[in-house]
Amino acid sequence: IDRFRNRLMIPISRDTGPVIAFGGRALTADQQPKYVNSPETALYTKGRTLYGLNLTKQDIRRLGYAVLVEGYFDFAQALQAGISPVVATCGTALSEQQARLLRRFTNKLLLSFDPDSAGKGATLRSGELLLSEDFQVNVVLLVSGEDPDTFIHNHGAKQYAAKLKTSQPYLDYVMDEAAKNRDLSKDSDRRSFLKDTLTVASRIPDPASRDQFADRLAHRAQ
Repeated sequence: IDRFRNRLMIPISRDTGPVIAFGGRALTADQQPKYVNSPETALYTKGRTLYGLNLTKQDIRRLGYAVLVEGYFDFAQALQAGISPVVATCGTALSEQQARLLRRFTNKLLLSFDPDSAGKGATLRSGELLLSEDFQVNVVLLVSGEDPDTFIHNHGAKQYAAKLKTSQPYLDYVMDEAAKNRDLSKDSDRRSFLKDTLTVASRIPDPASRDQFADRLAHRAQ
């Protein structure tokens, strides 16, 4: 049967505008997989494409930052709500090619991925990559069970904009995540805490910033 049979068709454009691929979203609960993309070609590679950048790149450049979300509907809901510097990875973690593409427009990113385990993993990996590329990175914290799409739908654009304004610096997020469910008065938990965080610290390109973060880790780990 046709690759996109009974699916909602989503055009995927390159940053200059032309459509180069499609995403197909299942319309019934029993359809698997939930999303199907066009096969990769010389024109379309998922890891080199950012969804919606053709629509928002001027606002990203003008405002000096981008809000990075995961999916088509996260992007659409945010853009519809007036969050104009938004762009989507349409995957899990950011790739080096996508980071370099974003660098043409801004060096400041707000990561607004799903707050589930997969989204948290993508946030940590994407933030680490962006950190090594000398981006300024913050993390938007949403309540469990709500992605940007559902959060805006349930709480409105103003509440989401407030979440963007109170986003957490990525390095603070890394420390908080590493400290969760660990008793830092115990040597074993301190070692595992440092194992998780020192890898990120090593990716900070500026020596002074790296030393400052190492001091903060030492203080947090007592």
